[in-house]
Amino acid sequence: MIRGLWLRSFAPGAIVMTEGEAGDSLFILTTGAVRIFVKNQEGRNVEVRRMEDGEFFGEISLLSGKARTATITASSSCEVLELDRATLDDIARRHPRVRTIVQEFYERRSGSELEREARSN
Repeated sequence: MIRGLWLRSFAPGAIVMTEGEAGDSLFILTTGAVRIFVKNQEGRNVEVRRMEDGEFFGEISLLSGKARTATITASSSCEVLELDRATLDDIARRHPRVRTIVQEFYERRSGSELEREARSN
């Protein structure tokens, strides 16, 4: 393992991260699946998407410095690699395309139509 990269395991139903908490890392889903929820106006969690192995999440807080924008739970047993900001910066210095890709996902997901709709209901 490289410094700044941690393998974490979650059982079905476990919370990977919670909307509103501080976050300075992103997660790469290596096995399993997760469900992504945002709070609506009544404070209830509404599912906005699902992700499977190979996908990543947590980039919005990592890049913006703001609190987590969603709650993510394991929908099956899963493993994620957690990558901290310093490690991402180090990788991006050597491979600038990595930063570009993460930034593109940030722009696509941050305040997406699905999230805006779920929050307003």
